[in-house]
Parts: sequence; C-alpha cells; structure tokens
Amino acid sequence: MKIILLLTAIILIAVYFYFNPGSSKSTSTDIPYGPFTVRVTATTGKTFNMNYGRVNYTNVAYAILYKGQPVVFPDALQNNTGLPFMWAVYALPGAPDPTLIAGSQSLFLVYLQKGEPIVKPILKQGYDFASLQFLDSEEGQPGPYSEVFMKNETAHLDTLDRLEGGRFLMVSEHAILDVQTRKIWEMNKNNNDVENYSFPSPHGALAFSPDQKSIVFHAEFQSWNTPDENLPDSEHALVVYNFEKDSGYAVKYDDTDTRMTNTAQDVNRTWFSTYFAWNKSPEGDQLHLRELDQLPYWKGKYTPNDHYYTLYPVKPEMLPVFLDFVFGQMGWSKANILEEKTHEYTGHCLLLGSGEVKFDIRFKEDEQILTFSSYSYEEMTPEKVVRVKKIADAFNAELSSGKHQAYFGRIFSATKRIRGVD
Repeated sequence: MKIILLLTAIILIAVYFYFNPGSSKSTSTDIPYGPFTVRVTATTGKTFNMNYGRVNYTNVAYAILYKGQPVVFPDALQNNTGLPFMWAVYALPGAPDPTLIAGSQSLFLVYLQKGEPIVKPILKQGYDFASLQFLDSEEGQPGPYSEVFMKNETAHLDTLDRLEGGRFLMVSEHAILDVQTRKIWEMNKNNNDVENYSFPSPHGALAFSPDQKSIVFHAEFQSWNTPDENLPDSEHALVVYNFEKDSGYAVKYDDTDTRMTNTAQDVNRTWFSTYFAWNKSPEGDQLHLRELDQLPYWKGKYTPNDHYYTLYPVKPEMLPVFLDFVFGQMGWSKANILEEKTHEYTGHCLLLGSGEVKFDIRFKEDEQILTFSSYSYEEMTPEKVVRVKKIADAFNAELSSGKHQAYFGRIFSATKRIRGVD
C-alpha cells in the first residue's frame, strides 16, 4: 500500500510540474540575412524529469521574418516530437539569391520570388531526424554527414549557421538539392532495397561519381527474407544510385579481398579508392571492383577509445607468433605467463606480466579474433597506453612488410555462422 501511495505521489508531482513548469525566461536575437530576419529565441527554465526530479532545460526556437511579418510554413514542422517550432535555420550562400534552409524533421527552402517569400519543401517526413551532407564539398567527394537536432544551449546564437562548400546537398538521404539552381530531386522515397541490399549502412554517402549523377552508399544484405541456401558469402555491397533516374545497382564485393573487417571503421574514402574505380559509359559513370595484382597486406587495428589492439581474421597459429613477438618486445619469456585459461565464452586468455607491467592476450578461435591490451582489471594510465600502442605499431610494421600473412584467414558471413550454414 505504501508503494502504491508513493508512486501515486510521484505521478501527481510529475503532472503538476508538467502543467506548471515554473518560471521560465526567454531572450531573442535578430539576425539579418538579405531581405530576411532570422529570429532566434532561447527559453530557459525548469521542468520535471522522472529520473532526476526538477532539472534545467533550454529550448531554442527559430522564426523567419520578411518585412517584419513571420514567414508562414505550409505544414507542421514535425509530427511526433511535441516541439512545434523550427529547430534550425541555415544560410545557403551558394544559391543565386538570398536563400535559407529551415525546419526540423522536415526541411524547407525559403527565398523571394517576385517580391514574395516562397517556402518550398525539400523533403517532408515525420518519423526521423533530418540530415545534411554535401556530396561534392571535399575535392568533389562527400563531406561530413550530420543530423539536425534542436539546440539546447545558448552559446553562439547570434550567428547564423551556413551550408557552403559544395553544389549538391543531400537532405535526409532521400532528396538532392542543386544549390546553384534550387532544383530538387527526390530519390528512393520509399526506402526500397537494391538487389536485396538495404542502404545506407552506415548513414551517409561514401562517394560521388565524376559525372555528378550517382551517389555511392554502403549496403547490407537483407538476410531476413533469404533462405539459408541463397545466402551470399559476403553480406556487403556498394549501392550506386542515380538520383536523376531514381534507380540504382549493387556492386558486390568480398570482405576478405577488400580487407573489410569493420564497416564502422573501414568504410571511408581511402578504402573506396583502393578497391573500386569508375568507368565511363554512354549510360554514365559505372562503378566496378578494381583488379589488383597484389592485395594489401593484413594489419591489426589499434582503437584509441579503449586502447585495444585487434588482429582479425586470424588462425590459431597466430597466437604463438604474437606471443613470441610480445616476449621479444618486452625481453620476457614463458616464465612471464602469470595465468593461462580457456573458457567457452572468453576464449584462450593469457595474463602476462612482470612487476607492475601486465598485459592481456585473448584469442577466440570461433570468431578468429586476437586482442591485446593492458591488464583489464587495473586502472589505465598514460604509461600503459604507450606500451600497448608501441607494441601494436611494431607488429603492424612487421605485417606491413609482408610477414605473418599466412596466419590470417578469411572473413565469413556472420549470418551464415549464426545459422550454422557452411
């Protein structure tokens, strides 16, 4: 009974503060841009949070004025956020005359035509955050991908954000805006797959064709609708999508032959230019896999966020090779193996050390992964980070010269492994 009364009290308090949030303070700043005025209003106050009680909040809302009157948008800015105001306004310096991009989940162009403000939808949506990415801002290739969020701080609100550096702006991955002409193409509006590959995965464009007609996205095979016998050896492909024709095709590739070990880390411009190339054709630029006389040597990966060095995909023979290498780097021997055990879930685990210097080596044969790190049950210090990084760099130097390549295996389909398909 006491628990019920306590929960009831909490709910009543939450409802009270929801409808009576307390005092709030609003400040507005006007920013002129061509014939428009962008009004930025920051509202700060307190609200009730079920986890933390009363907390501070900041909402930043935008409005666009023309001759002192608000520019009216034709539809609700969003359908499901509960925040019925504009989250962002951007200046578009590359447009033929003063032009703004404004909105929240949906984004609109705002400009003058015959002395009257025009509000033109670039892409309407109500279920996801909007995103922006120039396709040609970095030497003709895609620039950074970013999502549009409501601002929750009051710094730098006196300056209008600018979208510049490229001509072709991809909006929410389903519309392309030619900044110079304000022409808009909608593409893949229903988010259909191409040859049973869904894209983009991860988000954002990877490359842009030389003829500026096709966008390259990384893609994942849709295994959910595919029986075991039809699963491909590789689950990855590049989808090349012509935004003018609103159609695309898949360029399938083998993970092993392109050294694709982790899509979050490996999908970048260097990887793309190493393994793929464009051919001219009457239908436009066509993407294909390069034919390499010699594949790049395998190397390990050191991740600064957790200070782990990982070798993948490796055979069991790599473990003694790497262990001997660490011994050589540290001037140790097998006597420095403080603990060695094997477990179904953690794999083959070794604890090496001398005095205060300790390392972990773990090898999971079924996953073909060998990891090397400082002893995980001790506090990480800069000195320990340097030791791990030094050994990782030294072993990568040997791998880069062609050594130990025979101890690398092949990358197998994760779906096939889960389903037990050979």
